[in-house]
Amino acid sequence: MKKILSIVLMLVLSKSVIAQDNAQIVSDSLDSLIPNSLSKKSNLKPIVIDPHPFILPIAKASVRGSYPVELSFNKTTHIVFPSKIKDFDAGSDVVIATVPEAVLNVLRVKSDVKGFVEETNMTVLTEDGGLYSFLVRYNENPAVFNINISNNIIADYEATKALGIGAGSNSSPNTYVLAEGNYVEEALKASSQKVVDKKNFIRHVGAKKDNFEALVKGLYLDNNNVLFMKLQLRNKSYMPYKIDFIKVFVRDKNYVKRMAVQEEEIKTLMSYPITPDQLNGYSDIDKVISFPYYTLADGKILEIEVYEKAGGRHVKFQLDNQTLLQVKNL
Repeated sequence: MKKILSIVLMLVLSKSVIAQDNAQIVSDSLDSLIPNSLSKKSNLKPIVIDPHPFILPIAKASVRGSYPVELSFNKTTHIVFPSKIKDFDAGSDVVIATVPEAVLNVLRVKSDVKGFVEETNMTVLTEDGGLYSFLVRYNENPAVFNINISNNIIADYEATKALGIGAGSNSSPNTYVLAEGNYVEEALKASSQKVVDKKNFIRHVGAKKDNFEALVKGLYLDNNNVLFMKLQLRNKSYMPYKIDFIKVFVRDKNYVKRMAVQEEEIKTLMSYPITPDQLNGYSDIDKVISFPYYTLADGKILEIEVYEKAGGRHVKFQLDNQTLLQVKNL
C-alpha cells in the first residue's frame, strides 16, 4: 500500500514540475518578444496576431513616390503640371489651393494656418491621367516657390530606379485613357497647331446668332482616327463673348418636338488653344476641337454646340456624312 501511495505522489509531483517548466517556457518565449525597456517597466504581454491568409502584399514596384513641398502662410507656391488639373485633395484643411481660370495646369497653394506642426499631404489628378502626390510641411520661408513638374523627369527616373519603386506619373508619357483608345496630349497639341496653320477649305457650315457666329473651316483626320475640327468664332459686336463650352453630340437627323430624342455626347479630347476663351468686341479666333472619329449611321447627324458663359448667345449647327466626307488627311 505504501508503495502505491509513493508512486501516485511521484506522478503528481512530476506533472506539477512539467507544468511549471511549460509555463516558464511560454513566459520566456513571450519575454523574448518584449523590448528590454518595456519588460522591466510593464507587465503587459504582446498579443501576437496571425497574418490573414487572404491579404495580398504590396510590391515595392507598385508604390509611387511623393514630392516634398514646403508651404508658408504669407507666401504662395506655384506648381506647374504637364496637363490640366482635374482634381485636388489635401489631407488637412490647413492647405488651401486654387487653379487660375486662364491657366488650368498651374496650382497655387499655401498654408491657411500659420506654423502648423504635423506633416500632411496633397494629391493632384490631371486630365492626361497623371497622379501626383506631395508630402507637405510648414516653413515660413520656403527655399522653393515655383516648381515645374515636367522638368523633373530625369530626377524622377533616377530616384525611382534607386529606390526600386514604381515610376511616377511624370516618368512616362501622359495619355488620355478613353474607351476608344489612348491619346498622347503633346501629340494632340502639335496636331491641333498644324490644323490652325492650314488653309481653310470648308464654307457655309455653321450658325449665327446676335452678331456672333461659329463656322467650320476645316476637317482633318490623323492616323489614330482622331478628327480635328477647325472652328472660326467671330464676335461682330462690341459686347465681349466669353466661351463657356463647346460640345459635340450625335443626334437623330429628323425628330418631332416633344418626342424622345436619341442623343450621345462625344467626349472631346482637346479644345486648342485653351486661351484665349474670350472674344473682345469685333474680334475672331480659331479653335480646334479634337475627338474620336467614327462614321455616322443612317438618320444621324453630328451637332456642335457653342455656349456663351453667363449669356444667351448660344449657337448650334449640324454636320452630316456628306460634310464629314470632305475630311483631309493630317
